[in-house]
Order: sequence, then structure tokens, then C-alpha cells
Amino acid sequence: MSDAHWATMVEKYSTEQAKKKSAKAAKSRKSALVGKRMHKHGASPRCFLNIQYNMMVDEGLDEPPSYTALARKTHTGKDGSFLDERTEELVLDVEEAVEEMLQDGSPHGDSQTDSTAASNAKRYLLNQEYIKRGNTKKGTIYGLGSAQYKNISPSVPIPVSLKRNLDVDMRMSGFETTISEVKEDIAGVKEDFTALKTEINAFKTEVTGGMSASQATLNIILQTLQSQASTSASTAQPFQPQAQSQHQGQPQAPVQSHHQPQPQAQSTAPPQHLST
Repeated sequence: MSDAHWATMVEKYSTEQAKKKSAKAAKSRKSALVGKRMHKHGASPRCFLNIQYNMMVDEGLDEPPSYTALARKTHTGKDGSFLDERTEELVLDVEEAVEEMLQDGSPHGDSQTDSTAASNAKRYLLNQEYIKRGNTKKGTIYGLGSAQYKNISPSVPIPVSLKRNLDVDMRMSGFETTISEVKEDIAGVKEDFTALKTEINAFKTEVTGGMSASQATLNIILQTLQSQASTSASTAQPFQPQAQSQHQGQPQAPVQSHHQPQPQAQSTAPPQHLST
């Protein structure tokens, strides 16, 4: 800070108006509800938004932590005990109410098979109950500090704005979960198609191999049959009719005709005398 800026700040906070405002803020800071102690937190001068971001980085979260987790982080000591009674009561009541919702079968709590969806649903319920129970008379949410002023509209009350942002985040989370499930289904279909293609290729290879083996066997059989046919043709003698040899000096036997002359029938009629 330059000397000029320091001089300007000292001059501003030295005025009577600034001193009255500071005294009023100190009194409000030390005030407490009836039966409660003064509000305390363990965030020191650190911004709640910065603490929220560091929690995301340290825990490896894709989404901001729940309001109950942020309240625990900023309102507990090193031993884990709460520094503020009202924050302790609020956080414990919200967590107990959400656990009862999940045990009773809340529509946001029946996606137990998907850890990401179940975690988002539980975070949504915790934030929803925290906004409902932590609403103050000033229109702010108790125990959230500067984290409640993120992405709010000046014309809309803080609880309403937080509830609207929470609903949008939940819808986007559900949409992303749906997209992730669709991508997983597509990946499964691709794997099934790849497996089917592999089986078809294996079947084609098997069929081709079987046909090749059958063709080779058929060729061997044909070659064997041709070889046997050639061997049989070369060893067989042609048929020759045997000629009948005739002895010299011996007359050739007459050839009997198959048609023998039939004997003439004798006439029994008496002879006729010729008349002169």
C-alpha cells in the first residue's frame, strides 16, 4: 500500500461516522441469541470462498463441498469440536434430517449403485435443508460467510438465489450423469460389436480352413482314383476271338441248315383213270 492510500484510509476511519459504524459492528459481533454464546468461527481472516475452493482441491472434489461440510471446516477447532453452539446445532440437525430421508427411501437416495449420483444427491439434500433451517432474519444463511454471495442476483433474496442455483446444479449433475451412462452404453455396444466381429472372423477362418481341408482331401481322392484307373488300363489285355483250326485232309463238316425241309403229305385219294 502506498503512502497516499494509507493516508486516505486513516483519514476516512478517523471520522465520527466511521467510528460509530465500527462501534456498532463490534457490538453486533459480540452479540448472541438468548441462551447462546457469541458467534465464533475458526476461519480467521480467510475468505469462506477461498476455504471452499481449497476444500475442493484438497479432497479432489468436482463440486463444492456441502454447506454442512463448509460449516464444520470453518466452525470447529483442531480437536474437531464446534466453536459455535448455533452452528453445531444447525449442522447436526441438518445431517440427522438428511439421514432420515435417505433411510426412508427418499427419491434422491435410491441411486446407491452409482456412488457419484448418490454423493451428489446427498449433497443436494444437505444444502437444501441447510438453506431451509439456516435462514436468518436479515435474509442471509447462517454460518456460510462470503460463500453465500457467490452467483447471486442483487434483486433476489439470498436464500432464493441459493436454492435456484442449487436446483440448476442438480439438474446439470443429473444431465451429466445421464450423458455418462449413455456413453457407457455406447462403449458397451462397441465392445459387443467388436466381439461379434471377432467371432465372425473366427467363424470365416474356420469355414475357410475346413473348405481348404475338404478340397485337399478331395484332390487326394481324385488323384488316387486316376492313378488306379491308369494302372488298370495298362495291365489289362485286349479281347481277341480264337480261330478254329482245321486239320488238313479232313473235309469240312457240312453246315446244317437250321431250316429242315418238311415231309410232303401223302395223298390218300384214289387214282383217277383217264378216259379216252
